[in-house]
Amino acid sequence: MAFSSVMYGQGNSGLGFNYQAVVRGADGFVVPSQSVEVRFSLMPGQQATQASWVETHNVTTDVYGTFGVVVGKGTKVGGVAANFSDVNFAAVHYWLKVEIKEGGNYRELSYTALASVPYAEAASNAASSPVGSVVVFAGDASSVPEGWLLCDGSAVSRSTYAALYAVIGTAWGYGDNATTFNIPDMRGVFLRGVTGTSNNDANADTRTPLKDGGNSGNNVGSFQQDAAPNIIGNINNLSHGDVGATADGAFVRASSGGNGSASGGGGSRNNFNFNASRSSLSYGRDNTTEVRPKNVYVNYIIKY
Repeated sequence: MAFSSVMYGQGNSGLGFNYQAVVRGADGFVVPSQSVEVRFSLMPGQQATQASWVETHNVTTDVYGTFGVVVGKGTKVGGVAANFSDVNFAAVHYWLKVEIKEGGNYRELSYTALASVPYAEAASNAASSPVGSVVVFAGDASSVPEGWLLCDGSAVSRSTYAALYAVIGTAWGYGDNATTFNIPDMRGVFLRGVTGTSNNDANADTRTPLKDGGNSGNNVGSFQQDAAPNIIGNINNLSHGDVGATADGAFVRASSGGNGSASGGGGSRNNFNFNASRSSLSYGRDNTTEVRPKNVYVNYIIKY
């Protein structure tokens, strides 16, 4: 048997899209009033090896050999999406594989790009978060919702998460450089917008890859270590009763008089230099080893 005259229609958001076909026999004549099992697979790109959604339909042709189904309303038998509504038509150009069951096996009948994205489905996806979106999640890492991954830098499958791979590629690391790629690792770090042409990050060229094979420099996914500008200053010619002492940089001379000696002895002369790079942050509050604002912990998650 073979299919012909395939047509697509629009469906309601989350309810799928219409598919109609005529079943013909090897002799070219339509096959009326016959039961057939059809399998539909939505593939995130022509070269994808892992389907986002797979479902089957048991249908009976009418007297003209025609049948119609709503893709998205069949029996789920595979695919990485937990629900049909999780298939993000707005993020990638999907291909539809159609197979018919003959005996105990399925035979591929067609593998074609969707001529037009089901608008209601795309609108539903657009109203939510597009693939690659990173959001703040106040829940624990063990309660990340369906359709999202914890931003922990994991290497994940390029085929299982084909839609996400199509969006972020290896910007955050190339995984095993063959079948996996890294998702962002946002644990314990603050986020910063790519400087682009704004010149708001004078040190953009020194940014490094977060994971092996990831982006560096003025690109999304690049990493920058913590830093603080050096603070320097000098106090010169400080001695007992010396009104000519000078200061610069971080120091300012508050008065020109006094009988005290910098060294505690009479008439001795001292020069003091102030250099922040000689100080240790480990003597700060709670023995910190970093410069930071007040903050709270959250998890970052990414849409796939």
